[in-house]
Order: sequence, then C-alpha cells, then structure tokens
Amino acid sequence: MDGALILDPLNMYYFTGTMQQGVFFVPRSGEPIFLVRRSYERAQQETPLKKVFPLTGFSQLQATLADLGLQTSTLGVAETTLSVSVFKTLAKAFPGGTFTDISALLGMIRAKKSDYEVGLIRKAGALHETVYDAIPSLIREGMTEWELGAEIHKVMMALGYSGIMRLAAFGGEMFMGIVSFGESGNYPTASIGPGGLMGLSPAFPLLGGNKKLKRGEPIFVDTGFGYEGYFTDKTRVFSLSAQPASALDAHKVCLDIQEAVRSRLKPGAIPSRIYEEVFNEIVHPRGFEKHFMGFGSNQVPFLGHGIGLAIDEFPAIAGKVTTPLEANMVIALEPKKGLEGIGLVGVENTFLVTDEGGEKLTPGSDGMMIL
Repeated sequence: MDGALILDPLNMYYFTGTMQQGVFFVPRSGEPIFLVRRSYERAQQETPLKKVFPLTGFSQLQATLADLGLQTSTLGVAETTLSVSVFKTLAKAFPGGTFTDISALLGMIRAKKSDYEVGLIRKAGALHETVYDAIPSLIREGMTEWELGAEIHKVMMALGYSGIMRLAAFGGEMFMGIVSFGESGNYPTASIGPGGLMGLSPAFPLLGGNKKLKRGEPIFVDTGFGYEGYFTDKTRVFSLSAQPASALDAHKVCLDIQEAVRSRLKPGAIPSRIYEEVFNEIVHPRGFEKHFMGFGSNQVPFLGHGIGLAIDEFPAIAGKVTTPLEANMVIALEPKKGLEGIGLVGVENTFLVTDEGGEKLTPGSDGMMIL
C-alpha cells in the first residue's frame, strides 16, 4: 500500500486523540497527515500530531496529498466501518486507485493495549464495581426491567460513565447493556452476545422491557462501563429469593469455565486451542452444550471477546481465532447458560493477559447474589 486512510470515529480517536470529522492518512513512510473538515480548530487543540491541515471535501483529497508529495495509487481502508456511499465518494476522489481492506490489521493493532490504556480500563473496572455494589439496593419486587435499568444507568452516569457503548463492527453503538428478569434472558435477540432481552418495543429492543420482577426469578444484569473512552464488560446475577438447584449448578459450571479460560490467558496461547480445550475438559463431559452461550438461537460461538475502545474488539476466544495472545491484550470472558423455564445465569468479567494468566479488572464476587 502507498498509505492508509482512517475515517471512522473509533480509529480516528485511537490514532489522532480527537474525534473530529476528516481523514487521517498514514503514508508508507514519513509522518502521518491529518486532514480535518470539522472542527479544524478543535482538532488543533486536541491532537498531538504536527501535520494538521483543513480539508474542504473529499474531492480535494488526492490533490492535497499529491501536493505533499505522497503517492495514493493503492490505499488501505477499514471496510467494516465504511458505508457504501462513503466508499463510492472515496473511489471518485481517487480515480484509478486501488483499495484494500485493513479492518483486521487495525483491530490487531488496537488489541495490544499500552500501559496507559490498561490504566484507563483498570479505572473503568473499579468504577464498574461501585455500580454493581449499588445494584442490590435498587432492586424491588414488582419493578420493571426498564426501571431497574434506568436506576443503574443513573448510578453509572453519576460516576462519569460515557453514556453509550461503542461497537467495532459497522461503527455501531449500544445503550448501557441488558437487564433481564427470568425468561426474558432467553428471549430471541439480535445482540452480538448470549444475553436475551425484550426491550420496550420492536423499535427499541435494548436494555430491558416492561416485564415486572417476581420473587425467584434470576435478575440478569450485563453492562459495559466506559471511562475516558475505554470499557470494561461485566455480568452478575441477582435474585430476591433462593434459586433452584439447576440454576445454582449451572452458574457454578459457568464459574468453572471462566476459571479454566482465565488460567490460560497467557502470552503465546492460541484462542482456538483454549476454546477447544475448555469444551473438551468441561463443557462436553458435563453435558453442558445445550443453551450454553445463549438460549436456542441466541447461542454464540465464542467464550470471550477483546475489549477496549469498543466492546467487541479482537481477539475472540473462539474456534477459528489462531493469532497468539500477547501481554496487555484485554479480554472479556462471559460463560453463560440459558435454562428453560428459569432464565439466564452465568458471569462476565474483563481480564488482562499476563504471564500468570488473566488478571481480573472487574473486581467483586462472581457468585449469584441472593438478596
């Protein structure tokens, strides 16, 4: 490639320190160029980059870069975050140019965190613990999922939560997470994780719905907490009264699976091998496959996922991921089990890859909390 064009907000922030509208250009050699449409003034205030220039529109891109002595015949772009219309505009701006996808490359670059990034994630985890410590006092019989979600969101916002969760795929965003009572946790969903939910309506299938809490139902709370742009992911299960033995047993198996994966989160470990070993050692021998990692069609083919500026970063602990883990990668593990007639149990924590295995960045008890 002659260079790479970064346009999406997530990677723009990662490479420039600001989320302004424009194009970040990384040439084959030499200093990167930051061309800003809006706001040029704010970009100058927030970015440490030296070569920052105003850009009136995409039509000026090729000429601007050519004036700076840069070649643009073959360019890398992140296809997973580009709309068709923007890609067409780029193709028109670089007539005769060739484009190649660098989405996976950018994901791998962001996967290994700096100590600075780990510090922000660690802070997010500490604040996340404060949120979950407050949840038992918010729960009351007869309240709706949405009402509990709103109460939790209020606590999060008071602690400096960023308000949304970002997704790497398609530049998407999520609202807080999932609050599900009982079998709502098994409700069909388009979510990228194993947690089911109904939402307020088909137009807003997020957070939780109007289902009222009954005694004996598992209260499934899965949220992300963002601090200075960086996220932790965490799930805990609560209940207003004792749970049946099947729920307690399933939750314990999920904890065993989490520990089996956590102990393997070391530099050089292959995610696909971790996935296979844990299934062969625990999931299959205990007959745990049915509704594991999501009830019915909610089932997902992974045990965990990378996390950082987005909730769904590289790498996943999944069967087809063969890139070795590296120190300072951050991974959220979420073994969960759907139980017919009961709901969803399990856990999620965020871990740092270290020589001793995963270091837990989301403190607090993992056991089901009976209130």
